[in-house]
Amino acid sequence: MNREEIRTAFNEKVNYIFGLVKDYDVEVDLNFSKSALTRFANNTIHQNVSVDNGRIGIRLQKGKKSGKVSINLSSADSVVKSAVEKAKEIVKCTSENEETIPMVEPQEYRENEKFCSQTAELSPNARADIVSDAVSRCEQNNLSAAGIVENSATAIGISNSKGLSAYWDGTNFEFSLTAEGSNGTGWAQSMGWSIHRTSPDDDIEEAVNIAIRNQNPRDIQPGKYTVVLTPAAVADVIAFMSIYGFNARMHLEGRSFLTGKLGQKVFSDKLNIYDDAYDDNWSGLPFDFEGLPRQSIQLVRDGVLTNLVADRWTAEKMDIQPTGHGLPQPNQWGAIPLNIIISPGEKSTQQLINSVQKGLLVTHFHYTNISELSKLTITGMTRDGLFVIQNGEIAYPVKNLRFTQSALEAFNNIVEIGSERKLVSGFFFGGAYTPGMIIDNFNFSSTTEFGG
Repeated sequence: MNREEIRTAFNEKVNYIFGLVKDYDVEVDLNFSKSALTRFANNTIHQNVSVDNGRIGIRLQKGKKSGKVSINLSSADSVVKSAVEKAKEIVKCTSENEETIPMVEPQEYRENEKFCSQTAELSPNARADIVSDAVSRCEQNNLSAAGIVENSATAIGISNSKGLSAYWDGTNFEFSLTAEGSNGTGWAQSMGWSIHRTSPDDDIEEAVNIAIRNQNPRDIQPGKYTVVLTPAAVADVIAFMSIYGFNARMHLEGRSFLTGKLGQKVFSDKLNIYDDAYDDNWSGLPFDFEGLPRQSIQLVRDGVLTNLVADRWTAEKMDIQPTGHGLPQPNQWGAIPLNIIISPGEKSTQQLINSVQKGLLVTHFHYTNISELSKLTITGMTRDGLFVIQNGEIAYPVKNLRFTQSALEAFNNIVEIGSERKLVSGFFFGGAYTPGMIIDNFNFSSTTEFGG
């Protein structure tokens, strides 16, 4: 289905469902994704897939009770009727929920055109050409190439019986390369809402250069080090802050490591964090999953926690304004900023390295997760290049280490923030448009047998 056909199909389903429901408030939401992926390893493409996946959610509500059923966008009328009846049964059988609030009235939204037709329609041959470039460059250096090239188009829609109508579609491109030598790897990634906002050639060069430098890593003892974190490493840490630091519901429930600290200085005064779906680098929704307009918001100013993001229920409980960051209802997670941006500093990545007399350069992290919520302590492993810095120069590679580090402490120990920013994803979720950083006293808790 092309983008016009998707929107038409959604509108037809909305009108049909509204015609079936008389005594309930009804909300219909769309989540459609058309993605194509080329995966390669050992210098060979081994997977090429394309998937269209359209889901319709039907949520009925009466007072404090609601029921929701999901079906395929292409479902026949008989399936739609059955789903509506099932949602009615759920409403009748479920208990009242104090978090069920009236559906959103009609809203006005900012334009946020982030659809690139060339990206949406990128052919298998075009993706294979990118892979060919990566493989050729790796083979020239006796390296083996592995990674992905993926392009996708997404459509999100929300309509309800109160008259609300919201619809947006956008695209995304991602390239990731791991270059592997006999005893060490290198890695690079780029992503963006258009293929023209990425540079696979630069990523290939970066991954290959890291791999060449990362052969035969030496042993190193765990401990606290001054580190230069690349944008990818920063993004792995900031993803958890999005949920547990800036989410108003986590503060309301006392689950945030920053509970009670709104308006206080909690990080280094070098740190400024925003959430802005309208930034040119993000493929962001102009509305949230409740149907409210998404606001651009500064979360941290000069180290001070200035704002939180809130859905409607949390905002009502905290006597604040919702910010347009709510998740699909019903939802007990609250609101999450999905378009994080960190302000840059003045030094290039090379200048960051040059300013460190003794420390470590981290390419990125692997398998990061929370080990202690009260200080947002995160643990994980380094991957694809960990290097000793001596006298402002990259001296030699070392074996991977496990880190166990409080994000609160890490972002209070910022020495310098870089000027070069990149849009990168977190290991499990999220991501950020962020520069690299120098951080003091970063804790590496143990060695690891993890290779790469």
